[in-house]
Amino acid sequence: MSACCPHSDDEHHFVRTCQHVTHYPSEDYPCLCTGFEPADDPTQCARCEHDAGMHKTVRVCRPANDEICGCHA
Repeated sequence: MSACCPHSDDEHHFVRTCQHVTHYPSEDYPCLCTGFEPADDPTQCARCEHDAGMHKTVRVCRPANDEICGCHA
């Protein structure tokens, strides 16, 4: 069991998720890109076109029963 939720440790996976926030006139929207994919320019992600440095490796829970879990360890 993980410290952040009741799911098993093997249900937690390391993913590279983009932490970039897109600024609109009224609100800030987080980028939902998970999984860095190098572009022609290696400093940029081909999936979301944000800077490679914005992608951080985080450990997230993906329960086997497809339940939504917000645990980020």
